Amino acid sequence: MSNRLINPQVVNEKVVIGDFRSDIVIDRQAEEVVRIEFPEVDIITSVEGNKLIPIGSLLKLDKRLKKEDEQKRIESARMAAEARDDGYKKGYQDGLNKGHEEAQKVIDNFASLINAATRQREVLYDDAKKNILKLVNSIARKITFGAARTDPEITSGIISGVIDKLVDKSKIKVKVHPDHYPIIEQQIDFFKRDSTAIKEITIEPDPRVRYGGCYIETPSGDIDARVESQMDIITGTFENNHGEA
Repeated sequence: MSNRLINPQVVNEKVVIGDFRSDIVIDRQAEEVVRIEFPEVDIITSVEGNKLIPIGSLLKLDKRLKKEDEQKRIESARMAAEARDDGYKKGYQDGLNKGHEEAQKVIDNFASLINAATRQREVLYDDAKKNILKLVNSIARKITFGAARTDPEITSGIISGVIDKLVDKSKIKVKVHPDHYPIIEQQIDFFKRDSTAIKEITIEPDPRVRYGGCYIETPSGDIDARVESQMDIITGTFENNHGEA
């Protein structure tokens, strides 16, 4: 079960926003930016009120941005060439020296405009990418926490996976969300599984632990297996990878 959280697999061609709208303002702002800046990206509202973003739309967006970058480079070269040609023509008409001066002015002006346009495009692209990342992260968290709230077996699977990897299993204290405590407490024998290394294991309710996760204390150290901690790690890795792209 823990593998499903740590290494999620794509099972649908659409990303679905869950029912928990704790950051609805950010969602709406991100959606508005996407609709204005990238009209080819479809944001669909289902009958149940959920938001759907087809994966194909995001692939189209990526293709468009790459194509625009290539066109920008080609256009920059063309404009610079035209500027040089204009400068040479004026140089022949007004004299070689004056022509060189005019050509340089034209080139400098075009270069300035190109640089300004490039910077503006990069700012818009970065802003849109950040908003899309926020939207995707929000969707993932809502889906994950929504599933964990209704399925205590997710918590049980995470606990079992962590215990299997512990080096020191002599004394284990497992902290879970109070709502899942009664069910998890009944599974102590399952967690032991005839292990002679486990001398003592206790389950405690802790409101600081959200649904689906756990916090485990052992004599040799503590393990933070809360879902929000895993999501933070995944989000950080995702943002770093896309920031370097």
